[in-house]
Amino acid sequence: MNHRTHLMLACTLALSASPGLGWAQTPAAYPSKPIRLVVPFVAGSAPDILARLLAPALTESMAVNVVVENAPGAGGTIGVDRVAKSAPDGHTLVMSGDAALVLSAGAFGMKPPYETLRDLAPIAQLIITPNVLVVSNDVPARSVQELVALVRSQPGKFSYSSGGIGLSQHRAGELMNRMAGLDMVHVPNPGGPWPDVISGRTQLFFGNITQALPLIKDGKVRALAVTSPTRAAAAPELPTVGESGLPGFESLAWFGVLAPAATPPAVLRRLEAELQKAMATPAIKDRVATLGAMPGEQNAAGLTRIIQDETRRWAPKADAAAAAPAPPTTTAQKP
Repeated sequence: MNHRTHLMLACTLALSASPGLGWAQTPAAYPSKPIRLVVPFVAGSAPDILARLLAPALTESMAVNVVVENAPGAGGTIGVDRVAKSAPDGHTLVMSGDAALVLSAGAFGMKPPYETLRDLAPIAQLIITPNVLVVSNDVPARSVQELVALVRSQPGKFSYSSGGIGLSQHRAGELMNRMAGLDMVHVPNPGGPWPDVISGRTQLFFGNITQALPLIKDGKVRALAVTSPTRAAAAPELPTVGESGLPGFESLAWFGVLAPAATPPAVLRRLEAELQKAMATPAIKDRVATLGAMPGEQNAAGLTRIIQDETRRWAPKADAAAAAPAPPTTTAQKP
C-alpha cells in the first residue's frame, strides 16, 4: 500500500469518526424511507385537513411518500404518545393540537404517559384557528349578551359540546362559565360534537372555524361570535366574544408538527425548512386562509416558547375550573 493510499484511508476513517458527520446526522441521508405524519384526530378535522394539504407538497419536495395516518382518541394524546415512543429518525411525526401538548402536565385531569418538551422535539407551529361560538337553531339567542342572559335564567338547562376534555372547545366553555358566572354542563363527544349541537342535544358549541363556516353558511347552526382577540378575516361580520360583553375572553386552537425527542438536530432543521417551504406555497396559503386559519410561528423556537407559555397560561385556569362547584347532575335538556 503506497503513501497516497494510506493518506486517503486515514482521511476516510477520520471523516467517518467525526461528530456530526456520521450517517445518522447527515442531512443527505435523510429521508431514507416513507414518512408517517400521525394526526391524532378524526378525518375531516382541522389538523387532518392541513396534514392532507401538506402531504403532497412534502412528498414532492422530500422525494419520499409522506403518508397521513389518523390515530384519534383521548384528546389527541394517544397519537402523540405513539409518536413520542417511535424511533427518533425523522420518519414518524405528529401533527398535534394544542391540548395534547400544553395540558400534559395534569390540568383537567389529563395525565398522558409523556411530557411534551421532554419526550418530543418541536418543529413548527403551522396554523392558529379561532373557534366560533355557535348555538343550535332552536336557541332563541342572537348575541352573546342574549345567550348569557338566557343561560342565567335557566340554571342547569344548557349544555355545550366538545371533542374531549381539555380541548380548546372545552376550555372556551369553562372560560365562559367562569367569566360570565354561568353553570353550563360540559358534554364531551370524542366521536364528533357537531351532530350534538346541530340536532339540539346540546345547545351550544365553540367549534373550530375551519369546520364551522360551511355549517353556518348552510344554516345548520347560528354563529354568535369568535373566540379570538380580534375578528376573523374569514368571517369579519362576527364580533369577538370579548367585544360582546366579556372583555379579555380569548381561546384559540393551534396545530404544529413534532418529532420524537432524540431526533438528530440536522433532521429537525431539514423538516422545519421543508414545512416552511410548503406552507409558503400559494395554493396552501390560499387554502389555509379560506379555512379561516392564520399562520403560526413556523419554527422550532417559536413552537417551544408557545408550548411553555400556553402551559403556564392554562394550567391555573384548568385547575380553577376543576375546583369550582360541580354543575347540576341532572341531565341537560333543551330549554
